[in-house]
Amino acid sequence: MKSVIRIRQSSGTRLAYSEQFLMGELLEEASHASDPDFSAFQVDTLRGLNRTFDADAMSVVHCTLDANQMIASIARMAFHSMAENELDAYRRVQHLDVTRPAIFRNVGTAVFNTDFRPLDAWQKTDIFRDYYLPLGMLHTASLAYAVQNLARARLQITYFKKIGRQFDASLHKDEVEFLSIPFFIAWSFRCGLIDHVTCKRWLRLLIGRTPTQLFLLRAMASMPRYSIDVLADRFGLGARMVNHHFAEVYDSILPELEAPYEVPGNASRMVDLAQAFGFLRLAGDYRARP
Repeated sequence: MKSVIRIRQSSGTRLAYSEQFLMGELLEEASHASDPDFSAFQVDTLRGLNRTFDADAMSVVHCTLDANQMIASIARMAFHSMAENELDAYRRVQHLDVTRPAIFRNVGTAVFNTDFRPLDAWQKTDIFRDYYLPLGMLHTASLAYAVQNLARARLQITYFKKIGRQFDASLHKDEVEFLSIPFFIAWSFRCGLIDHVTCKRWLRLLIGRTPTQLFLLRAMASMPRYSIDVLADRFGLGARMVNHHFAEVYDSILPELEAPYEVPGNASRMVDLAQAFGFLRLAGDYRARP
């Protein structure tokens, strides 16, 4: 059976990628807030954009992996409503965590701990007993982003719910991924992975993007070749509709392109889009689809 991506959309998506938010509130906070304040800003913003995305706590880790996909070293750690020794505690028991390989290998994919077993079964595991229970946390959603030119580096964001609570059953991976990408860019800047000019350029390119447009662009940026037909087939859309989305994006970013290619037809547009949105490879979606 052919695997087709069906994109989940909800209220708040347009606001999430509005110019006022991306180039105003988000950029201002990313440039001047402390790590704890920016972490709190992220949690509060996500809750305001999507009421089901109401994390009780959050951690951000810029780390390097060893050959076994274990956290080998930490370049930066930030958190909100978490104990200061959270990462030290995790590194002692990370070999027990069945979610870790899926998070690190499937770049940009939202991974819930309930993807592996229900919460009642999760509470019987060693990783829950030795790590989550002492922290008072139960339900998690995690994403790991690639770091340019550093194959074993990751920037991981994890959202936590306290024991006795869980994320709403209607919260979908697409929503977690869509709403987290601007914060991935902001944390990349805060961690020194990109400069301020690049941060502004990437955020500006996101203005007005819908989930469908963003995930089409992300898939295109991660493909070995740019094919409208392949993308249309993967997302269950008509080629004409994919062309429509790309034309709309292209027209909106044309003033941002430094040197558009002078190639006639759709080929030029695809190359320009791939060039402009190449950074989305760092947030590539490798999720297996039913």
